[in-house]
Amino acid sequence: MCGIFGLITKKKDVPVAKLIREGLQRLEYRGYDSAGIALVHDGKIECRKDSGRIADINKDGWFDSMEGSFGVGHTRWATHGPPVAKNSHPHLDCKEKIAVVHNGILENFQQLRKELSERGHEFKSDTDTEVFPHLIEEYIEKGMDLKKAVIETVKQCKGAYGIVVCHADTPDYMLVARKESPLTIGITPGETTYCASDIPAFLPLTKTAYILDDDEIAVLYPGQVEIFDIETNQKRHRDPMTVQWSMDAAAKTLDGKEYKWFMHKELHEVPRKIREQFKMPQSDIDAFAKTIMDADQVFITAAGTAYYACLAGKFQITRFGGPYIQSILCSEFKDHLPEIPPNSVVMAVSQSGETADTIEAVRYARENYGAKVCSVVNVVGSSLTRYSDHVIITTAGPEIAVASQKAYCCQVSALSMVALRIAELKGEMEKDEVKKYHEALIETGNVCDEILKKEDNIKSIAKAVSEKTNFYYLARGASMAAALEGALKIKEINPKAHAEGYAAGESKHGPIALIRDGFPVVFVAPPDETYDRLIGNVMEMKARGGLIISVVADFDEKISELSDYTIEVPIKNNKYAITMSAVPFAYTLQILAYHAAEINGFDVDKPTNLAKSVTVK
Repeated sequence: MCGIFGLITKKKDVPVAKLIREGLQRLEYRGYDSAGIALVHDGKIECRKDSGRIADINKDGWFDSMEGSFGVGHTRWATHGPPVAKNSHPHLDCKEKIAVVHNGILENFQQLRKELSERGHEFKSDTDTEVFPHLIEEYIEKGMDLKKAVIETVKQCKGAYGIVVCHADTPDYMLVARKESPLTIGITPGETTYCASDIPAFLPLTKTAYILDDDEIAVLYPGQVEIFDIETNQKRHRDPMTVQWSMDAAAKTLDGKEYKWFMHKELHEVPRKIREQFKMPQSDIDAFAKTIMDADQVFITAAGTAYYACLAGKFQITRFGGPYIQSILCSEFKDHLPEIPPNSVVMAVSQSGETADTIEAVRYARENYGAKVCSVVNVVGSSLTRYSDHVIITTAGPEIAVASQKAYCCQVSALSMVALRIAELKGEMEKDEVKKYHEALIETGNVCDEILKKEDNIKSIAKAVSEKTNFYYLARGASMAAALEGALKIKEINPKAHAEGYAAGESKHGPIALIRDGFPVVFVAPPDETYDRLIGNVMEMKARGGLIISVVADFDEKISELSDYTIEVPIKNNKYAITMSAVPFAYTLQILAYHAAEINGFDVDKPTNLAKSVTVK
């Protein structure tokens, strides 16, 4: 979950420290409780680190003033040890010749640390990471070169790691290695090589990249990369990939407009990203749909926002004739499924493609039971794509804000396309009917554009409820996904508010006990088959003093009359538009959450205790 960025270059007069610091700031969505940089200069390592945000640590140019020809930086999301200066990365060996940064968790660090301490090593932090430099130091003292020492070190380490290693006595290269934690390599051939835990770190500097696989180590020279298998030490050939993302993705500007927060800018990208999603290759949709149709058992798994996209997607697939799909949170996958039947398919959804629990779930199903894996993921070359039989790449592009929004909307759009393709392939629905549903789905990008035109109305509602500290989000049927996503968003980025999403019919079985005058209850209320039953739930909450906020179609009358505030979704009054409105209804709640947090003065992009890509279990 931490952010790593390093570089080695043959260019002279390059502000190495400043470039590393800027790269780290592009990765603060991965962790922002502390940061540090280590640079190699004249045969020595200088290391500076502290707790806090990078901008605050560097306010007097503390990082930028460092000198060195190459090095690495780290921005932390704490796992072992509190977020204080001594636990910040990089960590050094006893002789301060080796600097290591790490993303992941070492499961056997306590035993290794005890053994190293008994052999005279002095530890200065509470972290698992500090084991790395001390182990490397020992192997070098035994006569190994740096590469061999790192290989032998990682062979001793159980768990997940993405590490970068710099040595003061090897000014021509640095090393990276990974297992179950992401590491990417950027390169300007013949000039500069970069390493990072995520592509946006080097996106403004190069679009040529290598993705490191598990159990690989790479030697990074200026403008050159050599990749080796950790177990065999055999060299591996790999062609570089060209990153398709625009460098504008790492900036807060869109169409010439500057935004205060990445989340706001990214919310305004949603309509165009949805339209781009509908242009995905037909072959990808077909492979995905046919694999699901041919399976005897289908599971769908993810975490957080992606899991709610799963719920929306599975509802659409089953609605259009697809098989029954069992949805399971990825962190619970192995516990819920001690065995997986033959001819099963696991659908996995992830923004980063590096979510540790999601990857563990698909590996468990694939390696132990031969299940096929179909994934919906935002990052080409990510770990999840490499464990998958078929992949749909979402068009969201980089999300810098920790709270996901573009990815959710693109994931649901992609799964809805799969649902309609299943309907076509089964042939149980008239072609003209499928076409009308497809046209309505394509129209959702324009619907989201129209929602943005009335953003001030959503903002005014956010202002009216900004002081509230508890919310319920209620819905029925397919809209449950939107209710859960809306509740998650407001509690993710608005730490004074607690929110829960519930099936509206369940609200009488406990939640209604908390309703008092002014308690905000948000209803997701499209005019579908659940509408009339939802009216009863609205009236129950209203009778007990609930403050009713409803997301409705713009032609709605009944629920609007019962509501204190309404957010209107401009869809056509027909079954096709209503059925395909899952994204617009959820999108309004993402916008509502953003404005509530911004009005309250919170850091919208970097919410308390959260990181973007959860790469530890």
